[in-house]
Amino acid sequence: MGLSQSSFLLDSGTNCGYHVHGVQHDSPALKAGLEPFFDFILSIGNTRLNKESDLLKDLLKANVEKAVKLEVYNSKTQRVRELEVTPSNMWGGQGLLGASVRFCSFEGANENVWHVLDVEENSPAALAGLIAFDDYIVGADQVLQESEDFYSLIEASEGKPLKLLVYNKETGQCREVVVTPNGAWGGEGSLGCGIGYGYLHRIPTHPVPPKSEEEHMPLSPEKDEHTVLTTEDPGELGAPITTKESLCLPEVPQSEPATADHTEEDLNSAASDN
Repeated sequence: MGLSQSSFLLDSGTNCGYHVHGVQHDSPALKAGLEPFFDFILSIGNTRLNKESDLLKDLLKANVEKAVKLEVYNSKTQRVRELEVTPSNMWGGQGLLGASVRFCSFEGANENVWHVLDVEENSPAALAGLIAFDDYIVGADQVLQESEDFYSLIEASEGKPLKLLVYNKETGQCREVVVTPNGAWGGEGSLGCGIGYGYLHRIPTHPVPPKSEEEHMPLSPEKDEHTVLTTEDPGELGAPITTKESLCLPEVPQSEPATADHTEEDLNSAASDN
């Protein structure tokens, strides 16, 4: 069962939820089937989470060691699904869910990604296991809201291990990759790989048609330049990609990233306060 369209109408067009970033191994979140980067928690029990507050944390605390229903929107399939999770402080890791989340809009959720292009042999990118053209960098230990945030992070991490969340389009899965930027590795840039950003380098969506009347697609507000809840028409293309000379291969035109005001909510740290 999914949230009905009328549920989203009551949100006054605000398509927001708790964006799932990291999911710890053997955590309640992993066992429930939450998917990093693509999933947004919309409700817990029968309570819609349509604004940032302590409500999610409080509801998880109220259901410790008890199964509770989650409504989750997935930006890859563009569908809402129902999961069952059992918040726990006995599973062996941090937090009641074992997941890091932040409250934000899921409009344009798949736009802010960095596509791995050519990977040079023996480069830091190659040693980290990044796969040319199949891999997309979708996150890091800090929030990446704009195109330049990623490049700034790489420059600030010179010579230090950096954990990245990487999606592979062939496996359809996210994985953690540790890369050590090194401008002296013997080739071009500090990663030794090309990075694409923009319309042509977004993760392909795979819309899933509803299987029953109980499953619905979120009702989005009037489409603007930041809305990406349906597959876009290639005729609407802007400049396709952007790269950073200090990190990548040949310079290409730059496109403006979509931005939004976000705040960070980390369930791991929230649970540690209990």
